[in-house]
Amino acid sequence: MPAKSPSKSTGAKTSPKPTEQAAKMPVRASINWMNTKDDGNVRATASLTIGGAFAVHGIKVISGQKGDFVSMPSYKSGDSYKDIFHAVTAEAREQMNDAVMKAYEQKLSEEMSLGFDGQGEVLSEDAGMKGMNQ
Repeated sequence: MPAKSPSKSTGAKTSPKPTEQAAKMPVRASINWMNTKDDGNVRATASLTIGGAFAVHGIKVISGQKGDFVSMPSYKSGDSYKDIFHAVTAEAREQMNDAVMKAYEQKLSEEMSLGFDGQGEVLSEDAGMKGMNQ
């Protein structure tokens, strides 16, 4: 077996630490489906695009006792759930959660401005047409 030669520095920059790299990666969220009825605890489903290179689907906005929260994709294994995708650092988790919740709140405000009552029905003829005439 040949002996390993000591590695020489090529003058290349060292790669950033994982936390620095995650903080710089752009994260975009889109809402795929909104629960317009007031049944169940799933308020919406979303997708994330991370750094323009990765896509994550099946993210849920859940209504819980302490308010709405983001649930990453998972599957049931026995009596527990296993994550399919999750953030490794707290900073990355916060960035992804913020992107999803911002998209969700924006979608909610868009629906309200179009005159939906949250039950999937238009509040009035005028309110429903307001968005159509702009």
